[in-house]
Amino acid sequence: MENMELIFHKSKKYSEEDIFYYISDQRDKHSMIKPKKENLISMAVDSENLSIPNKKEITNVFYPFKKNSIDKIYIGLSFPLFSNNWAASYLRYLLKIIKKDGSIILPVYPEEQANEKGMWSRSFLENVFTSRTGWTGRNNVWAENDGVMSMRIGKIFPKKPDSTLNFYLEETGNQYFRNNFENKENSNLKTIKNIWSTSKFSSIIEKIIQDNCQNKKIIYSDIGENPSLAFEVSVSNYTKVTKTVICTCNNQSYNDLNNYFSYRISNEFLKLDSLDVNNLIINKPNVISIIYNKNNLEILKKLLKLTSKSILIFYGILDKNDSLFNNYNIAIYSSIVATRIDSNKIINHYSDIIEDEINNEKNNNLDKIYVLIPK
Repeated sequence: MENMELIFHKSKKYSEEDIFYYISDQRDKHSMIKPKKENLISMAVDSENLSIPNKKEITNVFYPFKKNSIDKIYIGLSFPLFSNNWAASYLRYLLKIIKKDGSIILPVYPEEQANEKGMWSRSFLENVFTSRTGWTGRNNVWAENDGVMSMRIGKIFPKKPDSTLNFYLEETGNQYFRNNFENKENSNLKTIKNIWSTSKFSSIIEKIIQDNCQNKKIIYSDIGENPSLAFEVSVSNYTKVTKTVICTCNNQSYNDLNNYFSYRISNEFLKLDSLDVNNLIINKPNVISIIYNKNNLEILKKLLKLTSKSILIFYGILDKNDSLFNNYNIAIYSSIVATRIDSNKIINHYSDIIEDEINNEKNNNLDKIYVLIPK
């Protein structure tokens, strides 16, 4: 396909709204970015179709593109791209797959809203990706209009941030060929789902740490079967984690990531068994997350008996009125954007669909992210 223009969505249900955002006349200050709807190929985070991008079906965004093969990539309003190391690594990866004169077009928020929701603003984007000195050279980041920025290959290619995403991007191809040599089945879809789940939860946990610990140096711990989450939070540029205690039985994933980061960063990592919560408490973590377990509530109750000083981040369903939580203030954070939910405040989003979802989150019966803060 000679000319390829892609648009990325969270899922199919958001595709029409995502496309309209860019084809409307309000979003094209320089007549440079407005696409023709018929030229766009939709791809989605949650698609289980791992085929090559095409106009007949929505395939997964983690298709292994050739380098410098795509003309334009539009990031839809629904696409879950938070302003952290993971997302910066992803945008850097996209810069590698666009052509020399190609571009990535993405929504940005006003500073206050971006900070509130953990999303990208113009200044956040420029701080990470600006590639020229003064007015010398071609920049990686261009302003297009209110709410839209574009990225191009500039004078200097942006530095690689520390992120688990880079490990997976570099290692996926190697693992594929290893599996072929060993006649093993490739579990690509499972890996992709894990990558996106890490992106979402790490962004929210980073925001919780920022809100509650500010610039303090902390010890962070995670209990669960996805060590990627703990590593991603630990290497973030937006938190000051000095030591990370990872309670997991997923030895392979832990070892892979520990080896990967061992000479890249100076953070201290300690592995414990997922059931070894007694030794976890000896390390006096400031923040403990309980996300990837089938028995999250059981683990939480055990922790409540062992510590009263740690901030606990729990994913699941809680009865906030239970006497177990009398010594804690409990906050609920959105699982869609990285922000605390306040029933007296409307959380705005460029997407009308997502704005409704966020503001109905507190009252639905689905799993939520609870933050237990010691009184």
